[in-house]
Amino acid sequence: MEEREFDKLKRSKFFVGSKDWVEDFFADPSNNKPEKLPDKIRLVLKNYLQLDNVSFLFGTGSSLHLGTTSIRNFPIAIENALRNGDQEVYGLFIHLVKQFQKSEYVLRDESQQPSEITVPLEEFLNYLLALQYVQGHSKNLISGYNYEDSFEDKHIEITPQILESLISKIKSELFKLCDLDKLEYWPDDEQVREEMQKNGKYTYHKSFIKSLLERPLNLRRANIFTTNYDLAFENAFDELGVHYMNGFSGFHKRTFRPEVFEYDLYYPGSTTEGRVRRIERMIKYYKLHGSITWVREESSAQNQYGLVERHIDWVRNNLESAGDIIIYPTAHKKGYTLDFPYSELFRQFASVITQPQSVLFCVGYSFFDEHINDIIYQALSIPSFTLIVVDFKGTGNEMIKKLYELDDPRIVILEGSYLGDFKTFSKKIMPTFHEMEYREKVSTTLKKLYSEKQASEVKDDARADYW
Repeated sequence: MEEREFDKLKRSKFFVGSKDWVEDFFADPSNNKPEKLPDKIRLVLKNYLQLDNVSFLFGTGSSLHLGTTSIRNFPIAIENALRNGDQEVYGLFIHLVKQFQKSEYVLRDESQQPSEITVPLEEFLNYLLALQYVQGHSKNLISGYNYEDSFEDKHIEITPQILESLISKIKSELFKLCDLDKLEYWPDDEQVREEMQKNGKYTYHKSFIKSLLERPLNLRRANIFTTNYDLAFENAFDELGVHYMNGFSGFHKRTFRPEVFEYDLYYPGSTTEGRVRRIERMIKYYKLHGSITWVREESSAQNQYGLVERHIDWVRNNLESAGDIIIYPTAHKKGYTLDFPYSELFRQFASVITQPQSVLFCVGYSFFDEHINDIIYQALSIPSFTLIVVDFKGTGNEMIKKLYELDDPRIVILEGSYLGDFKTFSKKIMPTFHEMEYREKVSTTLKKLYSEKQASEVKDDARADYW
């Protein structure tokens, strides 16, 4: 293990309940080979991956190295685009931000530069959609506002039309931030940059997928859930030739049909064999918050749910219709009813992770979606459920810290720049089953050899004592 990796590993944490394996490992002076610790962790994770019901939930942390932006605050790039666009729309934006923050001034997160507006993007979009709905059904219920332009007082009416302009502009700029193939971005870390330049932008996602697909075929299909809008996993699937069920069916026109999640792929059966064999390279894939390629259209007999999946190039060329892009407007209060398709996607999430003998890996997920959290907390009421959190900040995140404080051995937390990093997890921590089986065989052989050697030495000593 390189010195740089060793330092990162030593500063990382591997909590099982509240017990830190990393601290215990390095506290033992007999542990003079640090590479043994990742091996030990991989063996633990391998046991969980051999359960029948395995699911992964990915958040923004799995795409940060690709240049995507966290939307916990309002991204500065979208704010700048609004500032440089229609001034009436920008003026409305600033006015509504103040209303949302209940402040006379726009509040910003000064801990980072440039400082972002402290408004969660999804919650703000939900706020705009609620205003638009009210204005569309109760005219003049929401009053306009006055502002000064070139020393002249002006009045702006808050109409459904100007709200639609603001929503569309925010969504179109968010699309650009999530269109990873068009982002001119390379990470500062030289090793990461070289790895991506050598093996492709999605090399870390591909490594993870290849490892996941090595699970034994007699187990149920693995499930990948994500709150990300980007196409990182879709691009990785395509590059690897992996089939994935994402709830859409069709070829030229892909429409949303929830029953697709229940489908599977098999090789044609042989009458002589009397059995069929599953196709190996297949994953079930759920985008809980929608996607930059999902577009709403009028419902019809052929598309009952009014939702289609477009090619990324179509969306790029039709950004004037950005208001129809299906990205998730998180309900400001979890008691609000979720609209379709989110209600169906969340139902699938709940159904999958509450199965007996289930494990859920949360990778780069910040635990700031109350709907998702409620489902996870419900699953924790099942004795056979295990939650494994892989997060850079780990217990530095208040929500993850609360999970740690439960001191439940069914809750495992990997944190830090080594164990909690998606890139390291996908390349070096995620168990590779064939490799693990090979290592286990070598280890077993060595143990047998050494035990036989020791037994032989004991016999020799006994003979010497006899003579």
